[in-house]
Amino acid sequence: MKQALLHLGRVLFIVASTIPWSVTVAGWEHVQDPESFGQAIKEDHEVLVAFVDQSPKSVSLEVEWLSAAAERKETLISVDCVTNRALCDSHQVKSYPSIILFKSGGVVATYHGPRRATSILQFVSLWKVPDVSNLRTIEDLETFKAAVDVAFVAFLKAGDDDSAADFTQVLVKYRGEFPFGIVTDPSVAESQDVKTPAIVCYRSIDGEKLVTSDLKSDKLDGWVKESSRQVLGDLTVLNQQRLIERGWPMVYLFAQTEDQRRELRTTIYKFAKNYYDSLTSVIVDPLEFPELMGKLGLEEGRFPAGAVHQLSKDRVYPFPKDMPLTPNAIQKWGLDVYQGRIKPWTPPGVTTTYEDLGPTKVATRKASIRSIPGVKIRVAGHDEL
Repeated sequence: MKQALLHLGRVLFIVASTIPWSVTVAGWEHVQDPESFGQAIKEDHEVLVAFVDQSPKSVSLEVEWLSAAAERKETLISVDCVTNRALCDSHQVKSYPSIILFKSGGVVATYHGPRRATSILQFVSLWKVPDVSNLRTIEDLETFKAAVDVAFVAFLKAGDDDSAADFTQVLVKYRGEFPFGIVTDPSVAESQDVKTPAIVCYRSIDGEKLVTSDLKSDKLDGWVKESSRQVLGDLTVLNQQRLIERGWPMVYLFAQTEDQRRELRTTIYKFAKNYYDSLTSVIVDPLEFPELMGKLGLEEGRFPAGAVHQLSKDRVYPFPKDMPLTPNAIQKWGLDVYQGRIKPWTPPGVTTTYEDLGPTKVATRKASIRSIPGVKIRVAGHDEL
């Protein structure tokens, strides 16, 4: 167990300096042939593979991928699917880039997170530890919760197998997103000021610690979804549906590069934190969601940009093009939206009437990806495509 936790806190790095099968192409170190690739993924350790082509998404991955490899010397290899099409086809690669984790020749998981070095390395770390880690000491716990952005720990009495089973059953489906641990030592629970039984979400990226004592499986899943929600996290295919299902207004913030998204995250963080309960604020990589800007009435290719989707009424409010994306500017503009002084956006050629532009606070329906902005619009009192 100690070894597994060390894997999570500082990944064991395998330096491939003597491997003869890699070549450097514009920064990438691509596997040169199928035989070398097969040899690499058969190793008895995790190997993360980026299947790339020459698309903008693949190009944008390169800097972060090389940064991850350089910073931690992790086992990261890549395949150029332009020159090795048959190899990529043999692994059912349908889109680019595809990032797949292998071990002992088999597929472990597919990465769907941000194209960011730290997130990529955290993903590998998550798969180096058991489904549920037994945290025996305070040191174990501190290492465990500090290694990733979000971690869950159940504090249980020794022998409470029923609660442990409920905890595992609910959380196993989030295996590739968050690590899960169990503490049964009363002294470790006391060090955290936690009364057993309880489950704690350590959201280190926001400096938050959230606790629930309701361990019933029918309630636990909803709590995990909400407590894991970051103040200003990335929109991904994994969290998109559950963020929409909150029903509160979605605040989408777009930036073109990872550096720009990092800067935007820092600038807007305080605003997102102040409105954490009543808004769902996310950073969006436009390459991950190429159609979303158009569906929000935003000019494609103009960054940074943002919009609000009022889920309760299917109304979209793009940020003005000349508005700076600062907390004060967004708050002032948001107040105008809230008080009905700004009309919602409608696509060109659509005649729309709005009978109620007054303040709206509470979401009244359950949304889904199918009602994402631009798909359904209220036209003259009717829902139309």
